[in-house]
Amino acid sequence: MSAGYLSLVPMALIAALSIPLSVTDIREHRLPNRYTYFLIATAIAGTLLASLVGAFWLAFASGIAMGIVTAFVGYLLARFGAIGMGDVKLLIAMHICLGWHSPVLVLFSLSLGLALASAIGLIGLVIGKLNPRTLIPLGPYLLIGFLVVSYSPVSAVITGEALS
Repeated sequence: MSAGYLSLVPMALIAALSIPLSVTDIREHRLPNRYTYFLIATAIAGTLLASLVGAFWLAFASGIAMGIVTAFVGYLLARFGAIGMGDVKLLIAMHICLGWHSPVLVLFSLSLGLALASAIGLIGLVIGKLNPRTLIPLGPYLLIGFLVVSYSPVSAVITGEALS
C-alpha cells in the first residue's frame, strides 16, 4: 500500500462517522469526545504512518501545522461563544488530514462548510424558522465541506495527483 493511500484511511473514518456525528449534533448540539478525540488520534497516526512509509515529512508537518492553527484559532473562537469545542476538535482532525495533502484544501473545506451553514441560517431567518439568536449545529455543514473537498476531482488537481 502506498503512502498516499495510507493518508486516506483517517479521511475514510471521518466519512464513515459523518452520519452519526451529524445526527448527534443536530439532536443534541454537541459532538461527542469519544468520536472527536478518536478522529484526531487517527488523523495524527494515519498521516504519520503515511509519512513514515513515503518519507513525506513536509506533508506531515503541513498537516500538523494545520491542526495546530485550527486548535489555536478554534479555541479563541470558542472562548467567545462563536463555535463549540466539539466543532473545533472535529475541524482539527479534518484539517490534519486535508493539510497533509495541501493547506489549500483546508481553506476550501472550511469555506464551503461555513458558506453552507450561513446560507441555511439565512434561509431559516427569511422564512421565519430561525431567529438571530438560534444556534444551528455546525458539524454537519463542516462535514459536508470536508466530504465534498476530499472526494471531488478539484482536490486531485490542487494536490497534483490528477497530473500523475
